[in-house]
Amino acid sequence: MKEAAAKAGVTVKMGYNKNVCKYVRNAREYAAKNPGTHVTFVSNNTYENTPESLGECFERNCEGMLKNMAIHELALLASFYDVTVENIASVKADKEFSSCQTLKGPSGKEFTDFDKIKFTITTKTDKTVSVQADRCGGDTSYAMVEKDGKEVFRHSMPDDDDQANVERLEKKYPGAMPYFFSQDPDYQTVKERVSNNCANGVEAEGVATIDIAVETLRVAEYLKKELENQLAP
Repeated sequence: MKEAAAKAGVTVKMGYNKNVCKYVRNAREYAAKNPGTHVTFVSNNTYENTPESLGECFERNCEGMLKNMAIHELALLASFYDVTVENIASVKADKEFSSCQTLKGPSGKEFTDFDKIKFTITTKTDKTVSVQADRCGGDTSYAMVEKDGKEVFRHSMPDDDDQANVERLEKKYPGAMPYFFSQDPDYQTVKERVSNNCANGVEAEGVATIDIAVETLRVAEYLKKELENQLAP
């Protein structure tokens, strides 16, 4: 698709909604104004911490956490932190936090995946950033900024301003995954910016392109092998 789009002279925009999230923007802006700080992007889901719940999750999302739940954080790294496979200098897994399991799904087949993972990437251009993802971590995702090992800033999704919309959507769509409700305003922002780009030629600020998407998937594949090796017994 990337090659076909380039040949046709067509720009392809991607729906990585966290690229336009206000909690991401606010954390990046805070870090930019405060040298010597470190950013961690944290993504949480609300699965029960049981073999049955996680096994169903592993089977239904058999592409794996890094290409599924955490792909949005990897898109942030590719978009804003110069993270490409070729530009990665080092990857360090947080072995105390991280967990990789082999569980049976509803079909009876076994699937191996991370139920939670945390790692730090340093690039060859001297940028360092961390990602933390937890299938059973709850319904709040956030970006955290630290300096000298101490947290100095945090913005969460949903925040207080978003909560009323979350409650409205919960009543309108009972039973849907909670992250759909908290991320609703961001998907609206993506659609508005892409529509404005198509209709009026206005730059779709922050929206990832297919080039970012391809690099994000390459990074996910690289990290899967690297992190599995680091977490192996």
